Amino acid sequence: MVLSFTARHAAGSGLKPLTQEAELVAPGIGVEAGTDCCLWEYVLLRDGEAIVHLQENVSAEPVSIGKSAAAPLELADDGGATLLATLTKELGRLSGPGECQISLSQVGPSRAKLLDLRPSDPVLVLTQYVRQNNRPFYLAKCLVTARAGHLSVMQQFQP
Repeated sequence: MVLSFTARHAAGSGLKPLTQEAELVAPGIGVEAGTDCCLWEYVLLRDGEAIVHLQENVSAEPVSIGKSAAAPLELADDGGATLLATLTKELGRLSGPGECQISLSQVGPSRAKLLDLRPSDPVLVLTQYVRQNNRPFYLAKCLVTARAGHLSVMQQFQP
């Protein structure tokens, strides 16, 4: 999981669990366009400097996890954890599989303000998909600034 760190590692600001129509993210979270989704949005700081813009999405509709009946997700801000970390804490390890697509882009005008960059500045874009019960469930888009420095890929192997 690329984005399962908590505020102990990077301070989160501007956490906004809210419901919006899932036009752009619908396929990534397994719902029809126009369906409500939950968006959590953060600017992650290191030593007071914005280094990452993170948007996480899941369906606002009732979902079935494992063999349980479909129910709305009951998630609350726990003081800075990402949505993925909160889901993992509440639901246990998600069955996956997961995928992270990596690309390079310009930050653009709206995100530039959040990250204190120029709109034309480059950012690394990490788009993470997690499936649950082999169905789309979770989507995150993470814009990483150059000042974030070196990145590492960590892998966990299960027996």
